[in-house]
Amino acid sequence: MKKNLIYMAALAMLAAACSNEDNTVVASPEDDVTGDVKMITETITAINSDSKSTTRADVNDMAKFTWSESDEIAVHVSDGKYYTAELTSGEGTNEAEFTVEYPEGKERDAFAVYPASIVDESAENYGQEGSTLDVTLPSSYSLAEVSGTTTPCPMIATNEPGSGWEFKQLCGLLRLTVKNIPASTSYLTIGFNGKKVSGDFSIASPVPGTSEIQTTTTETDDIITITDLGTDLAGEMDLNLPLPTGDYTDVTVTAYNSSDIAVLTLTNDFTYTAQRAHGRKVTTLMPGLISVAEGKQVVFAPGNLQYLGKEDGTGEWRFAENQYDFMGDGPAETATYRGNVTVDGFTKYNTSADKDVARDLFCWGTSGYNGKNPWMTSKNVGDYYNGDLAGTDYDWGVYHSATGNSTEKITNGGDYSWRLFTSNEWAYAIARERKVYTRTDVPTFMETKSLYTSATVVGVKGIILFPDNWDGSLDRTIKYKTTGYAGTTCDAEKWATFEKLGCVFLPAANVRSGIELTYPNEGKYWSSTIFKFGNEWRGGSLDFSKTGNVTTSSTNYTVRRLGNSVRLIREVE
Repeated sequence: MKKNLIYMAALAMLAAACSNEDNTVVASPEDDVTGDVKMITETITAINSDSKSTTRADVNDMAKFTWSESDEIAVHVSDGKYYTAELTSGEGTNEAEFTVEYPEGKERDAFAVYPASIVDESAENYGQEGSTLDVTLPSSYSLAEVSGTTTPCPMIATNEPGSGWEFKQLCGLLRLTVKNIPASTSYLTIGFNGKKVSGDFSIASPVPGTSEIQTTTTETDDIITITDLGTDLAGEMDLNLPLPTGDYTDVTVTAYNSSDIAVLTLTNDFTYTAQRAHGRKVTTLMPGLISVAEGKQVVFAPGNLQYLGKEDGTGEWRFAENQYDFMGDGPAETATYRGNVTVDGFTKYNTSADKDVARDLFCWGTSGYNGKNPWMTSKNVGDYYNGDLAGTDYDWGVYHSATGNSTEKITNGGDYSWRLFTSNEWAYAIARERKVYTRTDVPTFMETKSLYTSATVVGVKGIILFPDNWDGSLDRTIKYKTTGYAGTTCDAEKWATFEKLGCVFLPAANVRSGIELTYPNEGKYWSSTIFKFGNEWRGGSLDFSKTGNVTTSSTNYTVRRLGNSVRLIREVE
């Protein structure tokens, strides 16, 4: 069987810039007989007819189009199949040549699709009356395909006799700028909350100018995976994702390390629109970014630090499952005070000098380093370390982080380096202010408010810290900087929404003195800073009273023999 070899050259440009162009064939066929193969060369002008669309490369306001070395297009032939046409020249330019082989005696139809990988060889006879084109959008892309200014946005082209080769997009484009990607990231997943973004789609229109892949609802195929991430690509990244046209809410970005453990999950509860003509540019920020100094932001641990002790003096360090979780005085009916959570296998919490106790209230510097153990309950202040904790192994975060010297790592702490606040950082975080929406009767009205409030979350008293980018639009009834826990309340559903947007909750987990719980409905959180009070060294702390009044002074301190809560942070570069 003889084969026809066709070279197709394409020039892609904005339609608005091509209104005066001659789009006819510019080179006549010429015969070049080599053996049994007839060689035909033709040059065809290719037009991106969507004047505002960003196509397959250089995503920017000008929608610049260039071809790359690995590009392939699928060309439909009259035998009902698609054949791959490979780029032969013109890489990095607007004009390029492609080569395709198909059986002699058949004709090349007027349709080509980019990239070739989305069309099966035996796809239906698209372009013929009453038929469809079956395409497959991938569920996984390499980073090189979708990062920076590049995207493999699928397109279809027509080439009627005497006309140009017109490319039109089949999808929409969503551009995400993802910041603060951890250095340990191996791959990313982008979830679209039940909207189908990959798999098989059918285009039931024979007219490329009106055809588009539209999103549908499905329980599967709603996640795109980005592979080939490495430590050199951590930090900030632009992702240009081809999506079926439609609206998307609750877009979730999750980073996984090489052990398939999630090291970052962020969700934005906004609506994104992916349109065929152009893609909306959206910046996605890591939630929970809270400034602790000028130009320095941190992320809070997902819960208070807990220690589950064993009789042999070892134990498990972990973050509480929920931000509002804290332990009390054990599950016994005679307990003087109970927290809102229990721990399986433990009958005593906090108020015991025994090693095999579950606790989340710790005396100063009792990380386990140098004999300063988490089960210490001595009321003799001299038994505790009397120096700054910052940067030392007496800091629970420093000692038990993934890179710390302890063999007992924080089990759900990921690959991060955790640490305590300094007292100045506590004060800075509490002193933050921002203009927020506060009135329902005047939608545009904003006031400057402190970015914290005392509150009751899922029945637990404490304080909420709002992220730096909080605008108050989610709830205009918040009583900022209130001194009463009832000023702002959140049930589980409401708090889940707050949490997704980066709010931090610090429960009023009380204070331990020896083996007794004291100060009900109060919160004390250690900093790493030590202060001299007379002849005694005291540890810096963030305090809020039984009424929810927060102490903002950077020189606030607590006697080192008291058991306080520990909430760790990690820095954002």
